Amino acid sequence: MSNEFKGRVTGNSFQIGKVHTLNMGGDAATKSGAEPPPDKPSAVQFAVGFALVVVIIAIGAACQGDDKPVFPAADQGTRPAGVSDDAVAEVVADKLAQCATEVVLEPVNCPQAHSATSPRNVRWELVGEPRDGMQVRWVDDKFLARGTAVMTVGYEAATGKAVEVKGFHFETEVPWRGDQTRIESIRQPKPAPAAGTIRKERYDLPDGDLTKAVRDGFAACAATVPMPPKCPHNPHTPSGKDMTREVEGDPVANWTSTKDAEFGLIRVKASYSLVARWTETFFTTYETSRTQSGTYEATIIRTPNKTAQLLTVKHVS
Repeated sequence: MSNEFKGRVTGNSFQIGKVHTLNMGGDAATKSGAEPPPDKPSAVQFAVGFALVVVIIAIGAACQGDDKPVFPAADQGTRPAGVSDDAVAEVVADKLAQCATEVVLEPVNCPQAHSATSPRNVRWELVGEPRDGMQVRWVDDKFLARGTAVMTVGYEAATGKAVEVKGFHFETEVPWRGDQTRIESIRQPKPAPAAGTIRKERYDLPDGDLTKAVRDGFAACAATVPMPPKCPHNPHTPSGKDMTREVEGDPVANWTSTKDAEFGLIRVKASYSLVARWTETFFTTYETSRTQSGTYEATIIRTPNKTAQLLTVKHVS
């Protein structure tokens, strides 16, 4: 051990400066005056450090999310002269109609999607009026459009034929080129706008149109063999080529309805009963019948021609 101390002093004295350490071990590097190696971090220190890194990354991601552009409340700038919201909405609706011609469950550049195992013969259909409630804004030399649309999707799977109703939000950019305007893609916004952001104004129907659509739908279900997938099915629904069905009672007695202005859907709920009859031969020929009954939910949408279109009738309980 050595200290540097020069000069003449009287009384108590202190040294400020470099002080050499004394290593009692045999480490040559330490004996020569080098700094000892730093201690390895403990498991607790490592865990704390890792947690801090995760927090920093999360904060950064949240900050980036805050920078996501918000759909403007009004035009930003002057839109092309004479271009109305309806003209833009027509272009968007044409693209949605094109998307409905796709034959896969998740077509690229289109907003609709559905999941199923090994689907075959996929068929989409655009229903209702996607232009109703569509919002259009002019921003940065292009139009932004968003709204809601409804499609039905039919397909064959391992469990049989199926038909589903898919309502979804959509948004897109429309660079205006007059008659040559085309849209490359329409997407589903993630996350979707808050409930009530999009509201359709021309979707409601008179009660008489609703009840007629349901009665006619049940009559068609009963008359078609085998019963189509959009009709009420449960695990005990009989099937057969030589089967007849009859609607028992009025399927809209004591009916109730709920209205979904966001997607323009009306749902009717009531009780139903379908009687299936067929003949069997076992030593002799005799008639067999089975009754399928319960509660159904019918989904109805208003067409652009202002008529009621029955989309599906589902057995719910």
